Amino acid sequence: MTKSDDGIQARMPGMPGVVLFDLFFRHFIENKIKRRDIGVIPLLFSFPFMFYPKVLSGDTQLWILSAALIAFLTFRTDQFFNKRDGVLVVLSILSILAYAFRSALGFELLRHIYTYLAFLIFWIVCGRGNSEYFPAAVKATVVVWFGVGLYQYVAIAMGFHIEPFGRYVEGRSGVPGLTAESSYYGSISVLHLMYLLSQKNKKNTFYIACAVASVALSGSMLAMLLLIFPLLRLPPTPRIGVLVAVPLLVVSDFYITSAGLTARLSDVASGGSDLSTLLLDASLNLRVGNLYFTLVENLIPSLLLFGPIDFMAQYNEFALNSGVFMSGVESNYILPAIGEMLYGAGVFGVALLAIFLNRAQEKCATNKTKIERIAFIVACMLGPISISNIFLILYAQSKE
Repeated sequence: MTKSDDGIQARMPGMPGVVLFDLFFRHFIENKIKRRDIGVIPLLFSFPFMFYPKVLSGDTQLWILSAALIAFLTFRTDQFFNKRDGVLVVLSILSILAYAFRSALGFELLRHIYTYLAFLIFWIVCGRGNSEYFPAAVKATVVVWFGVGLYQYVAIAMGFHIEPFGRYVEGRSGVPGLTAESSYYGSISVLHLMYLLSQKNKKNTFYIACAVASVALSGSMLAMLLLIFPLLRLPPTPRIGVLVAVPLLVVSDFYITSAGLTARLSDVASGGSDLSTLLLDASLNLRVGNLYFTLVENLIPSLLLFGPIDFMAQYNEFALNSGVFMSGVESNYILPAIGEMLYGAGVFGVALLAIFLNRAQEKCATNKTKIERIAFIVACMLGPISISNIFLILYAQSKE
């Protein structure tokens, strides 16, 4: 910890890399990693740092895609391409073209290309060996993210001035961990939780507990709602434990610091609890507005690929005319990932999503788990988790 001109500043010690190396080293030694599989190692090490350090403006950084490209060219190339994935390739290309022909050259177009290119590469690479090395990488990510989130939380509680790796507004949100913001931290932690539960391995209990704690540290209401899905998966005794533990964490948070779920709930409810007052919260207003605009108001034009891509201008006009949603948005970023697919790729995005969901439910043995998996993936994509998120792809390809 060091002192700075504007107060005491807490810096993260170099522990994430140590924890990650230890987990991977023990896993690879115990399982005697094969020579043909060495190419996947850079990808596994990039998991916890997919958002950090931030060099480019965007959700994830380029090194996870670069590491995936290395794995794509070197990891189990005897299974280089599955013919069934041909339709995903075609629809991804059409989704890119649907956006490119209607948009100007710029960062948004590059980001759109990145999304579908990353989806294809991650889908193919993860399909070559989902059950061998990737679970260890997910567990390592859970531990590293929990450690960083807990460090940030404790530092704020002790009054230190910290510089989180992602967006953090003191008193209005939870900590972001190693992600872009708290909603990513919480939502992806729930995704980790569902992935670990799908393995039905009692040795995962510690990692499941860390993931649940990360959700509480994130302070994300969206993530707390997503917790309903893993809660329904738990046996009765652990379910009761979670139902007791989460309220205790929230109560403890209320008395300890202003960096967790309590801070977010207090900020949202500060002006009242009715719907109109809740919509005065800028973050909620923007999220609900983006959902309504992309999935209702502009749905048909989006599906039919009518008009140019100009989300910021179109949304601001819609918000101004609505009298409910806040205008003056200065970004083309669309908050719900599923809304971004529909707005940018239209009918091709819908077809790609439908096939993605179908492939995901094929991995389930019962109708109950099939419905549950589809519902959870859609719920994730109503938030910040996009189709190119590697953890979402791993979960979609995991067997139950």
